Amino acid sequence: MNLNANIIKGEKNYFFYGLILYSIVAIYIIPYELQLPHVKVALPLLTIILLWQLYYYRSKLRNIDILAVCLIIIETFLNFSSYHLFRYSLPICLMAIGFSGSPPIKIKRSYLVGLCWFTNAAMIYQMAVYRLVQFDGSKRITLSVGDPNISGLFMLLFFFLCVKIKFKPGIIIALVSTLLFASRNYFFTLIFFFLIRIFEKGFTKIASRMNFVILFIISNFIGIFVGEYFLNNVEVGIGYNTDSSRLFSFNDKSNLLRFEANRLLIQSYSNNLDLALKGYGADYESVFRPIGAIIHNSFLEVIAYTGLPLGILYFFVILRVVSGYYKPENFKFIFPYLFFCLFLHTGLQGLSPFLFVSILAMSVEDDTRSIF
Repeated sequence: MNLNANIIKGEKNYFFYGLILYSIVAIYIIPYELQLPHVKVALPLLTIILLWQLYYYRSKLRNIDILAVCLIIIETFLNFSSYHLFRYSLPICLMAIGFSGSPPIKIKRSYLVGLCWFTNAAMIYQMAVYRLVQFDGSKRITLSVGDPNISGLFMLLFFFLCVKIKFKPGIIIALVSTLLFASRNYFFTLIFFFLIRIFEKGFTKIASRMNFVILFIISNFIGIFVGEYFLNNVEVGIGYNTDSSRLFSFNDKSNLLRFEANRLLIQSYSNNLDLALKGYGADYESVFRPIGAIIHNSFLEVIAYTGLPLGILYFFVILRVVSGYYKPENFKFIFPYLFFCLFLHTGLQGLSPFLFVSILAMSVEDDTRSIF
C-alpha cells in the first residue's frame, strides 16, 4: 500500500500540490539574485504537510522506503552539515515518502495551466532582462539564474510539463529559447525528444525491455568514458564560440575543462578515502572553480557534494522512484532527461529532480475545456 492509494476519490494530495507550487515558484518566479533562504522554510513546511497527510489518511509506506529514510538520517548525522541536510538529505527523504510506491497522482489541469501562465510571463521577462557577459564582451540570454546551460535545464523541465498538460504557449516559448540560450545540451536533448516522438512505436518496444537502473549506471559510465576519450584523443580548438554557432562546435576549451573536472573528482576520491566518504560539501565550488569549470555530470556532481555513502543512498531513492514511473508514456521524458544529465550539472539535485519526478507522476485531470 502506498501513500496515494489511501487518498479517497475526490480528495487532493496536498503535498503534491504544494510541492509543484513551490518548485515552480522557486525555479521560475523568484529571481535568483535575491538569494532568499526559502528552502529552509518550504522544506520543513512540506514535511509537516506530508506527515499530516500520512496521519490523516492512515497511509502505509513500503518498508524499503522507511529503511532508506532511516539510513539517510543516520548517515546525515554521522557526517552532519546544514548544507547536506537542506540540499540533499531532507529533499530525498521527502521524495522517498511522498512518492512511495511510485503511484500516478491526480492533479487538476486548470491548476497546472494557471502556474504555466505565470511561469511563461516570468520567463519572457527574464529573457528580456538577464544576460551573461562572456569573456569576449558578448552577451548570452539567460533566465535569472544567470547561466545559459542551467536556463536550458529549467526550460527543458518546463517544456516537459507543457507537453504533459498540452499547454501550447509554453511549448512555443521552450522551442524558441533553444536559439536564445545557445545551450548545446538543451538543443540536442530536444532533438532526442522529438526523435523519440517520431519513432515512438519502435523506441517503446526497445525501451520496454530495458531495466532503468542498469540503463542509468551504464549511461553514466559511457558519459565518463566520452569525457576521457575527449581528453585523450580530441584536439582542442583555441577559440570558444559564444553565439548560436556553438551549437555544432564540440572541440572547444569549455568541454576540455568540464571533462577535466570530472577526472579530478574520480582521482581525488581514489587517492583519499576520507574525502570519498565525506564529500566536498560546501567546499566544492572553491575546489573546482579554480580549474576553470565545475563538474558537468549530474551524477558525479551529487557524489562530489555528498560523498559516496550518502550519494549511494540518495540515488537509491531516485532510481527506485523513477523506475516505478518507467512506463511507455514517460519514455519521451526519461530518456532525454537522462541524456541531459550526463553532460550537465544540477539535473539531479535541488528542486530539479523533484519537478521531474512530479511530471512523471502526475495524472492530469482535464477539469476545464482547453482553448489551446
